[in-house]
Amino acid sequence: MHTPQCPEMLGIRFFIWKLCAWAGPLYLVGLIFFWGILGNNIPAPRQYWSADEVVEFFLSNNIQIRIGMVGTLFVAPFYFVWSQAISAVMREIEGPDGFLAPLENVGGIATAFVTLAFALMWLTASVRTELRSPQDIQLLLDLGWHIFDMTIMVTLIQMCAVGGAILMDRRPQPLFPTWLGWLSFAAASTFLTAFLMPFFRDGPFAWHGLVTYWLVLNAFFIWMVFMCYYLFSAIDKVRQEKIFHENVRPEKEVLA
Repeated sequence: MHTPQCPEMLGIRFFIWKLCAWAGPLYLVGLIFFWGILGNNIPAPRQYWSADEVVEFFLSNNIQIRIGMVGTLFVAPFYFVWSQAISAVMREIEGPDGFLAPLENVGGIATAFVTLAFALMWLTASVRTELRSPQDIQLLLDLGWHIFDMTIMVTLIQMCAVGGAILMDRRPQPLFPTWLGWLSFAAASTFLTAFLMPFFRDGPFAWHGLVTYWLVLNAFFIWMVFMCYYLFSAIDKVRQEKIFHENVRPEKEVLA
């Protein structure tokens, strides 16, 4: 027998969903501000720099980089929270036994840990920089960028899971626009170019290059902007569906 949920409980449930959805914009804005602007990663430091040039970069921007990386560490978990909200909506498309929603969730968790990892590398490089050898500082910079680029598959899998779920939705009015599913696959496909990064120190495929940096990063940011926007409307649609079914089901039970 179906036990109807009171409107208050439904309201609390979807309030929590929307609260989690707000974690996406917080992560995106925080990443651009802390990692990109304060951390001096927009534009990126050059992959071809010598060890002495890397040390000069960290010494010249030391306090900014520290604040930026601490801020990045603060906002990193918001990505996981945002991914939980996406996963909740995806379950409404797939059903409780769906495979794509858990896959998206794991990708979101992994992406949050990737953010934590590269921020920790660059934070470490900015602490006691003058007491470390130039080679150690360069190693930390290299490690951070290799984590940033070479772990890209975890986010790619997340985006493909989202794209697959969106294209599976057969509602007359889908929760997400169909084109957003194709955008998810298109943005994810750009990530594959990151695997060329270890073979170049300059040019479009270096970590600061036109393709590996600017194309991939902008594809990710654009995808996040649209996902953040349409996630709110998707949650509203799910809420309306739940309210409708809660109202219709008791009438059917009475008629039966």
